[in-house]
Amino acid sequence: MDIGGFLQTIISGGPAMWILLILSVVAIAIVIERLLFFSSQHSDSKGLLRALGQKIAANDLAGAIKVCQQNKGMLPKILEFGLKRGEKNRADITDALSIALMEHLNALERNLGIIGTIAVISPFVGLFGTVLGIIRAFQDIALKGNSTPAVVAAGVSEALITTAAGLFVAVVSVIFFNYFKSRIKSYNQEMIVAANQLAEMLHFHNTGAPIPTELYQPTPTPAR
Repeated sequence: MDIGGFLQTIISGGPAMWILLILSVVAIAIVIERLLFFSSQHSDSKGLLRALGQKIAANDLAGAIKVCQQNKGMLPKILEFGLKRGEKNRADITDALSIALMEHLNALERNLGIIGTIAVISPFVGLFGTVLGIIRAFQDIALKGNSTPAVVAAGVSEALITTAAGLFVAVVSVIFFNYFKSRIKSYNQEMIVAANQLAEMLHFHNTGAPIPTELYQPTPTPAR
């Protein structure tokens, strides 16, 4: 469909179609923003924890903080928040990490409610357009004094276009809403696990005990 045909479809859909067009533009903008946001997050939490474990085991908390600062995304910032309190007891470290997690949770869900709202209201906007189209069809019948297909075609077309458009916008919005919800749940769980593992590493470091798991232990130096 060319631009002229698209504009004609919008115009023939009536005022409800313009509302749906605005809603779809808003939804697309949020989807693009969320996709860019998630693509900017740290994707290798195990590798990050391994690097931090090597620094902590070497009693280099400043170096561990620097590792976090060199990585992008929310997870390194959260772990950095905990590392800056690395000399405290485990309960205090865990509380600090929990606060950092809650502060960043809003960033994960930013604008997601708008997509959910668009998914809910779009079918009703389409239904509103359908009602307007049917009203128009009956008005045309009253003015013309007959009910031939040519008389009611414009009103019925308006009704069908807005119904289809409303359902399309709603379906696409629901798909992305559920996709982002799934991403948020997965990423949030990953951050919680990483935060708990960091608290465990710092606890062993502060008590003078060796870090117990191979994941956190420094890479052994090859014998010469």
